[in-house]
Amino acid sequence: MPFDDITGLGTSAERHLASLLLHVRPDRQAMVRAAIATLPGTELHIEQAGKMVVTVEGPHEGWIADRMTALHLLDGVFSAVMVFHHIDRGHIDRAEVEAAEGS
Repeated sequence: MPFDDITGLGTSAERHLASLLLHVRPDRQAMVRAAIATLPGTELHIEQAGKMVVTVEGPHEGWIADRMTALHLLDGVFSAVMVFHHIDRGHIDRAEVEAAEGS
């Protein structure tokens, strides 16, 4: 299954979506927020003092696990816990994939 490890985009119709709960040091929350914005396939949805809900989307479980580990290793993150994982085996529009891959 060809895909890009950085963006997680590929030709497979299978996509994995996970939501994570991060517990963070409140004094490091702004730095964690900025780091999340730089990680492809991640999106911060909601936060309050010491807590963040992040979604991760990628081509397979290993890619999700890699992002989860990267989030857990950020300075100021106490824990990153998966609370939901969904596998979408639906059809991906080829034009969308080619545009994202720059073809």
